[in-house]
This record gives sequence, structure tokens and C-alpha cells, in this order.
Amino acid sequence: MKMVVMKIKKEPKIKKKKMKKSKDKKSTMRKLFVTASIATIFFMIVIGNLGRIIFVHGKEYSENAYNQQMKNQIISPKRGIIYDVNGNVLAKSVAVDTVSLNPGKVCYASKKTVPNDVIAQGLAENLELDYQEILTKIDTKASVVVIAKKVDQEKTKKLKTWLSEQGITSGINIDEDSKRYYPYNNLASNLIGICGDDNSGIIGIEERWNKTLTGTAGKIVTVQDVNKNAISDETEQYVPVENGSNLYLTLDMTIQQITEKYLKQAVEQNSCSGGGNVIVMNPQNGEILAMATYPDYNLNNPYAIEPTGEAENWEAYTREQKNTAYFKLWTNKSVSKLYEPGSTFKIITSAIALEENLAQTDTPSDFMCTGSYQVEDRDISCWRAEPHGAQSLREALCNSCNPAFMQLGQRIGANTLYKYFKAFGLFDTLGSDVAKTYPSVFHKLQSVGKVELATISFGQRFEISPLQLITAVSSVVNDGVLVEPKIVKQIENSDTGVIEPQENNKVRQVVSKETSEKIKNMMQSVVVNGTGKHAAVEGYTVGGKSGTSEPTVEHEDAGYVSSFLAISPVENPQVIVLTVLYDPEGETYQGGQTAGPVAANILTEVLPYLEIIKNNENVVTDEKASLTVPNVASKTVASAREILEAYGFEVQVNISSDENTSIVSDQMPKPGVSLEKASVIYLYTKENDTRMSVQVPPVTGLTKDEARAKLKESHLNIKMEGEEGNVISQEPPADKSVEEGTIVDIVLRKKEES
Repeated sequence: MKMVVMKIKKEPKIKKKKMKKSKDKKSTMRKLFVTASIATIFFMIVIGNLGRIIFVHGKEYSENAYNQQMKNQIISPKRGIIYDVNGNVLAKSVAVDTVSLNPGKVCYASKKTVPNDVIAQGLAENLELDYQEILTKIDTKASVVVIAKKVDQEKTKKLKTWLSEQGITSGINIDEDSKRYYPYNNLASNLIGICGDDNSGIIGIEERWNKTLTGTAGKIVTVQDVNKNAISDETEQYVPVENGSNLYLTLDMTIQQITEKYLKQAVEQNSCSGGGNVIVMNPQNGEILAMATYPDYNLNNPYAIEPTGEAENWEAYTREQKNTAYFKLWTNKSVSKLYEPGSTFKIITSAIALEENLAQTDTPSDFMCTGSYQVEDRDISCWRAEPHGAQSLREALCNSCNPAFMQLGQRIGANTLYKYFKAFGLFDTLGSDVAKTYPSVFHKLQSVGKVELATISFGQRFEISPLQLITAVSSVVNDGVLVEPKIVKQIENSDTGVIEPQENNKVRQVVSKETSEKIKNMMQSVVVNGTGKHAAVEGYTVGGKSGTSEPTVEHEDAGYVSSFLAISPVENPQVIVLTVLYDPEGETYQGGQTAGPVAANILTEVLPYLEIIKNNENVVTDEKASLTVPNVASKTVASAREILEAYGFEVQVNISSDENTSIVSDQMPKPGVSLEKASVIYLYTKENDTRMSVQVPPVTGLTKDEARAKLKESHLNIKMEGEEGNVISQEPPADKSVEEGTIVDIVLRKKEES
């Protein structure tokens, strides 16, 4: 029994042990299979990704890895310089600094943090900024704040000294930058334009020629290790910077200064609420010699708005309103402002009629003015209440007669007018290289009725830019060739010095030389006998045409536009001047009286400056010769003095104000009389018109030299009949009270002649 029991106990043990081993083996195999499968899948994934990296993204990752090892150092180009035609610098870039700080990290050398009020005080005093604004700026959690951009290095030099004295070693950053600098502040501001904070042009020539002035950035490419240290190898590259090119303008700084002086004077004297603009151009080649707008602004501080007019409530303006005000101030009216040219456009209408043989210059009674002209059911008035009556074309132009030109327009017809308008460039945006331009505004040809034809013929109810008008008239007076206006004379590569001249672009022949000669002759008649008398310049032939356009019914508040267009010398015009005054509210709004004197004043100084020879030279060196006294009324005292002294006269004027701004209201002796050289001309202004009375001394029996000296001592002038002997008579007589400067006529005779 025992033995059996023992067998029964052993057998199960042996059987159970074999089953456990079998199960363990299967489990192990299963685990190995799973592990192998996972490993295989993982391996396949790795191989797949590796293949994708190599074959799909290999180039991209390779470039990224390369770029991470490369260091690109950008080299900013220098912006080109803008010069006038004589090489005077009008715009250049100068080194400045940008000041920033890291709030909460401004520390002394001891690592102690500097209090915000100390920082703000130091920055405010040295950079001339507002203390409270700086304190507000630095009281922030931002990692960095900009305190001031484009700071002159004289100020940052003071700031560096202060930092050193205070022992501040970190947290305030001074980084070098550049800004645009304009040596002459307001000069030609609306023409030149300005740059933004990124040194790119945003208006004017700076914007239109931005690509040429900016240049192309360069760079240095080096290999670096993980610690950002440069590794010298053959892959190092240097891409040279291309600095911006320099521009030489056709603008002459001296002529620009003369033009701006008289424009400002005219705007202020005539209370022109809309300001004004003047263009001075060479009609032969289209070169712009001066282009002025007033009010102007300081190019170095373009955001300074004077607290007058619309800017009285400046603080209440929205950002959009402020931007509108800025761009209104910065706009170049000569190019970008459209206006109705008025009667100055009669030059164009006349040229078309002559070219088409629809009128002649001096056909008697060719046109009739009864004070108005009926077109359909409307009576369109002439500018003058009193009728001009029967007129030739020359007389109609001299009188600026609207009815005559309405009749002339009917002869020409809308189709022919528009054909020539296109030829004159009036439908083109000429001057786009100067500033942003806008297309002219004309009635569509198919909508031009009799009334529209009538108003177009005398220069109203359409809009063009001043530059378009002066360009069109230039083509009339330069033998009939349309020449594109030009502001850049040459471009200089600032790196190589190579000069690239800018060619004059002659577009097309518009009218014949014969027509051109006739128009110039009629324009001269306008100045000699017509509405342009105030544009006459002593010693030169001047042609011109006045213009006065009235506001439309829809825009009555716009006011009148007064203008004058002048050429000189008439025989071969070298200078053409267009003056436009917006909304004059002075004694008169007539173009001949408001804008005409501006043209005369400019030509009086510009023509001699350009060394243009006088046509009827009166200046002589012979002491015995008599000189005709020129008319210097309406000119500045300084200009009048220059003119009179050029003739050989002496000048006496008693004013306390600036001679460059004071205007001559009268003179003694009066213009047109003949005097010998060294005679004295007395000038008066409205503000200083205190005339002195003197007694005529007795000079009978004296020699001419004795008489001359005695009269001059008494502030009187002398006019002699006879060359030798003694004075036998004088007029006014001795002891008569007269105004200083009065001419005393004396008669000289030898004793035997007496």
C-alpha cells in the first residue's frame, strides 16, 4: 500500500513539470516573434524616414544645415545725394543714433538697478525730450522700448557722457543709424519731398526716384561653428554693396530762392487762402529751373504744423485727419493739383486757330464783343462789363475777351480742339518723374455741346495741372515742338563716378514755326498794350497772358484762381514762368494785377543771372549819356536797388524793415524820364512814405559842375540843355519848395552864345 501511494504521488509531479516547460517555451517564442516584428517595423520606419530625408527633403535639410552654419552680415547701402544743377547739396544722408533701453535692467557698475525717475531725467535732459513721456514709456514689462529714433549724434554724445558720469553700464542702448538731412530746410521742399523712418522716400523726388537713390544691400557670408565662431574656409563670400546713385537736378538753387521769395510775397500780399505755386522752365528743352509751392515746410521737421488755419484744433484731429493735413502741406501743387487755367489757355486756342488757318492775327473786326455772348439759351458774360466791340485776334488776346474766344471756338470745333489737346500732351500725365500726377479732367468728346465748347475755348470747366499748361505753351513758343518736362539732368554712380546724362525728350511737332512766331508776337502785345502790363521788365522783351478763372456753382467756396504766364526774350524764349495764386482775397483777384508782378519780379532777377543779353540796352558807361528811369514799383526794395544801380543810378530809401520783403509803392523821379548817370532815385513804401520838401537853390551863373554839385547837395536831380558855359536859366526857380528828387532843368550857354 505504501508503495502504491508513493507512485501515485510521484507521477503527477513528473507530469506537471513537463507541461510547464512546454508552456514557457511557447511563451518565449511568442515574445521573440513580437519583439522581432516590432524591431522589423521600427527598422522599416527608420529606413523609410531616412529615405524620405535623403531623397525627398535631402536638399532642403542640407540647405538648412548649411544656413545654420552660415552667418550673413547685411551691409546697408548709402542713399544717394541730391544736387542742384550747380552741384549744391539739396539732400544727403547723415549718421544718427537710435536710443532704446531694457526696462528693469538698467544697472550701475555695481549691478544695482537704476531708478526709473533717474533714467527718465537723464534721457529727457540729454535728448531734449519730455520727462513724463519717457517715464511712462519705461514703466512697462516689455523687454525693450525705443526712446528716440534718428537722434543727432551731438545729443547721444552728451548722453554717453552722462551715462559714464552716472556709472550706468548696461540697459541703455545706443545704435548707429542714418537719416536724411536737407541743408536748406524749406528750399524746394514740395519738390524734393522726404523719407520715412526706413530711409525710403514717401513723397516728391525722394519717392519718385527712390529705387535709384536707395541702391542694393550687400552682405558678407561666413561659416561658423556651434559656438558661433567664424570658421575660415573657401566658402566665405562677399557680395558688394551697391550704394544709391546721386541725382543732379535741372533745378538751379539761386533761381529757386528768387522764385520762392516772390511767391511768398504774392501769397501774403493778396491773402491767398489756397496758397500758390510757380514753375520756371526753359521752354527749349523742358528743363525745370525752379518749382515752388507756398505754403512750404521744413524738410528736416516735416511734421511741424503751424498752429494756423485748419490746424488750430490740431490736438483734436484723428490720425487720418492729421495724415491728410500732412500730405496737403507736402503736396507739390505744380504737378499734383488740377485747376482751371482760365484765360492763359487762350494761347492754346489761338495757336490752334492760326495753325488751322481759321483766323489771322490782325484781321480787323474779326470778332465782336457786346459784353456777353449767347450760346443756346445762355448769355455768357465777358470779364469786363464794358464791351470790347470789334476786334482782331491780337486785340482779343490783349483784351482777354471771352466772347471773341467763344466765337473762335465755334470756328475750330470740338473734334479739332481735342485733336490738338492730345497733341499738346494735355491728356497725358506729364511730370510723373517729378511727383505723383493725376490725369486731367475734360468733358468726354461726345458730350461736348455748344456751351461746353464755349467755356473750353476760354479756359474754363476743365482741369489740368500747372505743369501740363506750361509744357503745352512751351511747345507753342519754341517753334512748335512738344518737349517733355525734365527735372533730373544726370545720374551719377556714387561707387564708380560714372555719369549717365538724361536726354531731353522731344515728343512731336505740334504747330508750325510760323504759328509759333505769330503767337509770340501777340503775347508781346499783351504785355505792351494789354492785360499783362504789370509783367513788363525793363531792358527785355516779355510776352505773356493773364488768367482769372471763377469757381463753379458746385464749388463756390473754392474762390478765384489768378494766374500769369510769361516768356522772355520774345525773339528766342529762354525762360517761361507760370504763376498760379489760389483764392486771392486782396484788393483784386485779376491775374494780370496779382500774378503778373510776380512774373516780372522773377524775370528781372533771373534773366541777368542767366546772362541773357538785354534787347534794348539802356545801361551805358558814357557819363554824358542820359538814361531812362525804369519802373520799379511793386518790386522789393532790394530788387529795385539792384536794378537802378545796374543802370548807374544812386538809390535813397529810408525804411526800417527788411529790404528783401518791403515793396516799392512809388519812386521819385517817376519812371520814363531821362536822367544822367549818378542821378539819385528816391524810393518809398506804403509803410514808409514820408517825403521831404526842399528849397531849390539858385544856380544861375554857375558852371554845370557847380550847379550839379549844389543841386545834389539839396537832394535834387539835374537835367541840362547844352554842354558848355554857365547856367542862364533854371526851372523850378530858386527858392521854390519841391519834393526831394525833383528834376531841375537848367540851360547852359557860353557868354558869346548868350
